[in-house]
Amino acid sequence: MQIPLQVGWFAGGLRIMAHFLIQCEHPHIFGSIRAIVDTGSPTTILGVMDLKRMRVSPIQLKNLETKKGTMAIEGGNLKTKLVKNAKISFSDIFKSEVLDVCAPFDSDDGGFCQVTILGVDFMEKNNLKLFFDPRGKSAYFEKDDGGDKE
Repeated sequence: MQIPLQVGWFAGGLRIMAHFLIQCEHPHIFGSIRAIVDTGSPTTILGVMDLKRMRVSPIQLKNLETKKGTMAIEGGNLKTKLVKNAKISFSDIFKSEVLDVCAPFDSDDGGFCQVTILGVDFMEKNNLKLFFDPRGKSAYFEKDDGGDKE
């Protein structure tokens, strides 16, 4: 099964973008997100503007039972909380396994520039391979149902 992705210019370079629906019970998160697919990021991180658009307040994030973690990103430090049991779906094509994602909680610069990043954890948890053709400006995830080959 192939899950289509978009390829376009973003922040000065060619990027793979994913458009998906995310939902979570606590804090209540439900909305459509356009994220950068980043094979250099081990973790999926929700963007500050996406959280604001979905009306997730800093107080809701502060009240999460998870500990604060610090991530090095774009030359700065981003303090995050873990949002547990998030579900990501690509229309009716694909529904992900339940995934824990990070949400910016506090950072050196307020984290205002942080966009949503779909990290390697998402691909690994869902047995997805990423195919990217920069010249043809096309990309897609392919579902690997073959199981582990270790």
